[in-house]
Amino acid sequence: MKAMIVVNPSSGSAEAKEYVSQLKTRLEEKFDEIAIRETEKAGDALKFSAQASKEKFEAVFLMGGDGTVNEGINGIAKQDYQPDVGIIPLGTVNNFARVLGMSMKPEEAISQLDLNHKKNVDIGKVNDQFFVSTVSIGSIPETVQHVDEESKEKFGSLAYFLEGVKALNNDETSTYQMTLDGQDFEEEYSMVLVGLSSFVFGIETVFSLAKMDDGYFNMLCLKETTVTEKIKLIPELLNEDENYSDKLSVKRFKSADLKTKNDKKFNTTVDGDKGPAFPVHFEIYPQFLTLFVPND
Repeated sequence: MKAMIVVNPSSGSAEAKEYVSQLKTRLEEKFDEIAIRETEKAGDALKFSAQASKEKFEAVFLMGGDGTVNEGINGIAKQDYQPDVGIIPLGTVNNFARVLGMSMKPEEAISQLDLNHKKNVDIGKVNDQFFVSTVSIGSIPETVQHVDEESKEKFGSLAYFLEGVKALNNDETSTYQMTLDGQDFEEEYSMVLVGLSSFVFGIETVFSLAKMDDGYFNMLCLKETTVTEKIKLIPELLNEDENYSDKLSVKRFKSADLKTKNDKKFNTTVDGDKGPAFPVHFEIYPQFLTLFVPND
């Protein structure tokens, strides 16, 4: 049996190589052949994971942040054969690893791995790009695309929050035209979030009723609000229910088309990185991938 480790050595600093060694030792309990691929630039994780799929590796283990995971999943999902997937978090937010119940400490995540315990999970597709966590639209989520590596190293996930605060005063609404599972909507929003599970930006309670294998997208829409109103909404996102005020709207769907009335060209943010521009089409792939998960 063959497994491939795809690692972003810049995630998790110099300790990444030690974590690769620990994971390799762990995998030798089950796999006869283990290939290690280090990414050097954008697109490498996608290329290596696609190679593993084409060569019929039984498993691919992605070590890095949300960007590395997204690339790796895209490399796998676009092939005819999908190996099982393991995630070891080395990034800043590690949203998908949190969904799977993995420890944010890499050495603990490696020890958590149960190579005999797997779960089928949903993935989404926005236009031609697959994703496993979130798609966001609007000036506030778009700021995460501008957080540099130095800020991530220095402030961790707080770097995203600090960048988002800068955008609070510049938030603009647009008229969104949506078709969700055949039903049409037209409403004014300043931000739209689409998620596959309860976690968004590392916060577990945004979509508290969502499951990673229920076959649905979850959408949170923010109406026009002042800075003060936005700040007052934060506690609502931390509650373990979806009893939101009238400034927030939640929808569930399996397929959707989104555009703006004036054809404004938004760029989406997909799993933390720049994604397709508007208009966009969403499609769910129910229980499409098999993931190694902790046996709690």
